[in-house]
This record gives sequence, C-alpha cells and structure tokens, in this order.
Amino acid sequence: MANSLGGLIVYGIATDPVDKTLPRRISPIEKRNVETLDRVINSQVRPPIAGMRKRLIPEVEPQVLLLAVPESEDPPHQSLYDKRYYRRSGVECLPMEHDLVALKFGRKLSPLLDLAVHPLDGPSEYQSDLPWTVPVGVRVIVKNVGRRVGRDVLTMLVFPPVEVVRIHGSAHNMANLDDLSEGSQVRQVISAIAHHPSASVLVAELKLSFSRAAATRLSREPLIEWTVYADEMSPRTGTVSLATLGWVLPE
Repeated sequence: MANSLGGLIVYGIATDPVDKTLPRRISPIEKRNVETLDRVINSQVRPPIAGMRKRLIPEVEPQVLLLAVPESEDPPHQSLYDKRYYRRSGVECLPMEHDLVALKFGRKLSPLLDLAVHPLDGPSEYQSDLPWTVPVGVRVIVKNVGRRVGRDVLTMLVFPPVEVVRIHGSAHNMANLDDLSEGSQVRQVISAIAHHPSASVLVAELKLSFSRAAATRLSREPLIEWTVYADEMSPRTGTVSLATLGWVLPE
C-alpha cells in the first residue's frame, strides 16, 4: 500500500471465502499478534514506512485493529522476507515489475513541486455602480516536497475570461500568454532561483476582481488551473476554486 496510494487495513474481520472484499463477521484479534505485527513491520520492511497510524477497537480488550498506511514519500519499500517490492492493486498484492521499481527509485531522486494559492483578503462589495468587486490579493507559492533541488521551474496559471475575472498587476517574471487558450487568461511565471527540498517559494502575487457574473460561473468551474514544470520532473497539475480559498462572492 505504501508503494501505491496507501490504504486502510482492518484486522479482526472474517471475510467471504470467495469474495475477500465482503466482511462476514468479527473474528477477534489476539493481543500478542498486535506486538507481532509491529515487530514484523519494523524488521521486515526497508526503508521503514513513516506515518503509519494504528487504532484498537475497543481500546480495552480489543477485537479489531485498524492500520492506516499512507502513500509513501520514500518509495519503493522492499519486503526483506523475499527481497521483493510489492504494490496494492484492487484486492491483490502484486510484485512490482522492473520498470515500475525503476520509476519509483527515479521519483525518489526527483524534485516534486506542489502549488498553493494563499488569499490575502476576501472579495467584498462591488465598486459603486460598477459590476466588479474591489480587487483582492492572492499569493502563489510553490513548495518542493521532493528530495532533489528543482531547477528551471515554470508555472502556468489559467484563469477564466476577462469578462469574469480581472487580473491586476504583474511581476517582472510574469508573461501574458492569452493567445495559447481562446477564452481564458494565461499567465506564465519563470522562477530563476533553485527550489530546495522543503522550501516554499513565492512565485507570484496578484490582485483579482470579479464581475457579478462570476458567482454563477465559478460555482461550477475552477478559478485557477495550474501546471508546474521543472527539470527532471513530470509536469504537476491542479486547480484552485473559490471554496479552496474560502471565498464567497457578494450578491
């Protein structure tokens, strides 16, 4: 699970003999097996899996054990019992093929950049008789959650059309590329500095104003669609909505 998307393991539940995904009854765990599980995980998995959480139900005389396994930031993990690398696929645990193991090792040594947009304030009233809100500020932050320095970092931000959102101000490293996408506003930001592991870098600070038509449109569409590119990293994408920012447009 740590080698794939993580998951939750439930011990103490008997399942259908044909379909293992169907629970049938509680089959209480033995306390000594809880300690055995800890020893096996600690001694038979390398590198150790960080961030696992365990809960006994009930805490006194437990019958069920829940083990939450996160998606690992340090893959791949090897079973020392048979020297293999496994991944979860549906209800099966499968040995990982060579190319997948190689990919996991490659990711381990690559930058991994995530983007976040932080609001500085929130949309207030519309300006006098104009159908636009007072401009509000946002900061665009790129954080390297990987294990290698990110270089040649380029961020693309796609906004709704100018009839919906107006972008005020720009930085010297921001380019207008509206011609790339008909009906949208596109901004490109190039970061000249290295993005070190665990470092957060401010790549842009903007002010936005919204038309009266924005509330309806942005209730079902993202405010920003973003893509981050960096040397030796596959492009990372995501979206930011009004709800993400905690914003509600005035009536």
